[in-house]
Amino acid sequence: MSTTGRSESSGDAATLAERCREAAFVRLVARPDGDAIAAAGLLGRACTAIRTPYQVSVASTRGAASDRLLADADDDTTLALGFDGTPADATLADDTLSTGALAAARELHDSSASLALAGVRAAGDVPSDDLAAAFDRRPGVGLPVADLADGLAHATRLHADWSGDDRQAGALLAELDLPAELDDDARRRLASRVALDATEDAAPRAVGALGGVLRPHVTPNGPFETAEGYADVLDCLAASEPGLASALALGVADRPTALDAWREHASATHAALRTADPARYSGFVVAKTDAPAWPLARLLRDTRTDEPAVLVVGGDDAALATTSDGPDARATLADAFGDDAVAGASTHARTPETDVEALTEGVREVLSE
Repeated sequence: MSTTGRSESSGDAATLAERCREAAFVRLVARPDGDAIAAAGLLGRACTAIRTPYQVSVASTRGAASDRLLADADDDTTLALGFDGTPADATLADDTLSTGALAAARELHDSSASLALAGVRAAGDVPSDDLAAAFDRRPGVGLPVADLADGLAHATRLHADWSGDDRQAGALLAELDLPAELDDDARRRLASRVALDATEDAAPRAVGALGGVLRPHVTPNGPFETAEGYADVLDCLAASEPGLASALALGVADRPTALDAWREHASATHAALRTADPARYSGFVVAKTDAPAWPLARLLRDTRTDEPAVLVVGGDDAALATTSDGPDARATLADAFGDDAVAGASTHARTPETDVEALTEGVREVLSE
């Protein structure tokens, strides 16, 4: 099997913008995560602004992306988002795609910075100074909705006793006796309690993981309350309903429908975390679930283990979540099963393979080299 390194782009912002500007029809194929779908949304919105017809689709593997790109008409312009080594006319394949997509979109039109910021946060990355400067940050927790009980119960970037249960989350809020109109002091009290609950009896890594959800960026012109909440919805839908995630990124999805899908996905993830019994190996752990694999893999990595890699095998696919200083997730699965059988980035990757024994042995062999 070939060895895959960390992805790099083969198309800069000017090239991507030129491709979109000169195209008769643009086909964008994105990897299945919130960042890539946000990037597709940014470029799709830019195409709309300059009246270039386009289509966005999400591919589960590099092989599926290549097949989709090869099936396009000869005069179509194809852009691969999150996949390198495909027959696309241009490629954006960094770990974080939304920053490059925003730069390209701005070459064409005044684009949605809130969507770009959500994509960056979905990638687990920190926004550039220029992007961050466009938004205020406030104390509190990064949720997509104003209803705190609903938001806390269904946030998938943290886990506590009240996760997945609106009533328990509501009881927490009643205990805190927060004012109806939250001020900064109330938000700080909420964030402090959430941090305590989410790190109690959790792995040490849970403290650092809270950086992705506390003191959020406010997005008054976006569809959700915060960029971190927007990212949570995008990433959950990317795993379970990529078509709905794409529509959301393009600004044409029904918001209540998207939130209902997010809640369902989050509830399943938190329930699965409570019953997960990971098997431990040298350098990684393995868990089986009926829930979507990726958010559970991320939560296990961030809250339940000291190992640098977590493999979760679901009913439809498997996901490998790794730490930033751990093994390259996409390269590990690619070395085990082939580049065309994988999609992902350095800290998260997926494959349609669902044979637990084959996955465990494949990952163990690669990590032992």
